[in-house]
Amino acid sequence: MKNFEKRLERLEFLAEKIKEPDLPIEDAMSVFEEGMKLSKGLKKDLETLRGKVEIIINSADDESATPIVVPFEEAGSNEEKA
Repeated sequence: MKNFEKRLERLEFLAEKIKEPDLPIEDAMSVFEEGMKLSKGLKKDLETLRGKVEIIINSADDESATPIVVPFEEAGSNEEKA
């Protein structure tokens, strides 16, 4: 999740840039491609964060337990074993 905010700002900039009516098609395609890559990466990061939040919330249901945060991928693999 390195530099999430910076990548989000870049995506917002690209979203405005692609709206420019005088932007050459080749440049528009480059902007679109970069935007799609950023979007996919940001979505993946948000899904990871959502998984971590769910783990914390579920752990908080047991007030005596100390919440344990593990990467979302690891949490999913532990559930499959159960």
